[in-house]
Amino acid sequence: MATIKITLDKRADHTTKDKKFPLVLRIGHDRKTRDIPFNLHLKESQYDFSTGKITGILNATRHTKRTRKTFSDVDLWIDENEGEIKNWEMARLKSEIEQHFFKKSPSRTILNYGGVYLNRLRMEGRFSTVDSYESALKTLVKYRRHLKGLENKPIKTLYEIKDNKMLPLDEFNDFDMEIKAIDYSFVRNFKAYLINRTQSKNTPNIYLRSIQAIMNDAARSFQDLSNHKPLSKIKKQSFENAPAPITIEDINTIRNLELEPNTPIWHTRNYLLFMFNNMGMNHFDMAVIKRFQFEDDRIKYFRKKTHYEGDYFSVLQSDEALEIIKYYLNDQEDNDYLFPIIPNSTTPERLHRVNKDKVKLFNKYASRIAELVGIDKKITTYTIRDTWTNIGLDMGIDIRKISSGLGHSSVQVTEKHYGKSVSTKILDEINAKITQES
Repeated sequence: MATIKITLDKRADHTTKDKKFPLVLRIGHDRKTRDIPFNLHLKESQYDFSTGKITGILNATRHTKRTRKTFSDVDLWIDENEGEIKNWEMARLKSEIEQHFFKKSPSRTILNYGGVYLNRLRMEGRFSTVDSYESALKTLVKYRRHLKGLENKPIKTLYEIKDNKMLPLDEFNDFDMEIKAIDYSFVRNFKAYLINRTQSKNTPNIYLRSIQAIMNDAARSFQDLSNHKPLSKIKKQSFENAPAPITIEDINTIRNLELEPNTPIWHTRNYLLFMFNNMGMNHFDMAVIKRFQFEDDRIKYFRKKTHYEGDYFSVLQSDEALEIIKYYLNDQEDNDYLFPIIPNSTTPERLHRVNKDKVKLFNKYASRIAELVGIDKKITTYTIRDTWTNIGLDMGIDIRKISSGLGHSSVQVTEKHYGKSVSTKILDEINAKITQES
């Protein structure tokens, strides 16, 4: 059980020149002690430890009543909430007492709480979300640097992992800020800064939604932040990127392209065709397929982006896909990656970042392939997904089946992204019938 007492803090660095000591409420909990000062400095003779009486200073009687009342109120509160408090860490207990009985506003900074939230996601294995949310916090730090007129230099990471916690690096302390200081005006200016610095319409809103997720979690955790929601008034809508598919004829041209075996561009062509043969598989899903997931001519996997929703796939491999897989089978262990894209030694924390680098490499060589076969479009990992979908829609396959293959949470998600393509095809057919010459 937590304990409290009123005492003097006699540490040398807290002692005044005239031998006075801070009067503090000392908390004992979880084998730790912490002090909360009463903002009084007393000599040992000025405080009676047995009665709690203060003497020899201005307004001594009033200070005595205040400290006694605070002690009594905290003691009663601890007694009434003992069952809950026993599960708290010392930091939370001290913060709650400071807030409720000393009227001290707790420090809730965006980087500190961001570290708490991101560490929870890290423990859950949601490393891609951690990376995305940290990127948003990095832009916030860069904006704070901008406001101070400082150089906008790259940030590798904001945190260090120590004792299984994510702690902000000291170099960013000057750019941290209280969550309550992030108000509507600040957010509006931050959004304008993001729009001015990024080419993508979606990037500013992705960053804002990420920061909002961190602040919403803080609001659910702390009563004093429960009504602080400045981002709720800021528009953060998503803009769907227009699908940019290539045709089945383009795919066939890529299939027939003469390339020197075992070169980076040759491997990229293999990966491109494998993704196409697997319902426009995401590059990350392909990169982390392990040997044991290939069995009975099937690839079995959970889609990484939506695996929390239970998106499991078991895909029968086409002859082309089997030929590609056969090339890369080289007596791997069951837990080794099937494709030599990401090193087997890569830690789970680094998987997402390593894959981002590999995607850049894929896109580079895919664009080179497009040039070689005369495709006047930029080919990326998304192009393959859009192409698989577009060919299926052209063939008249039910959009519900297409949606299932894409791993979308609902048909509405598919329609939102590809609805314009469907509508365009329908309108073209109608217009052709109406305007045809008799």
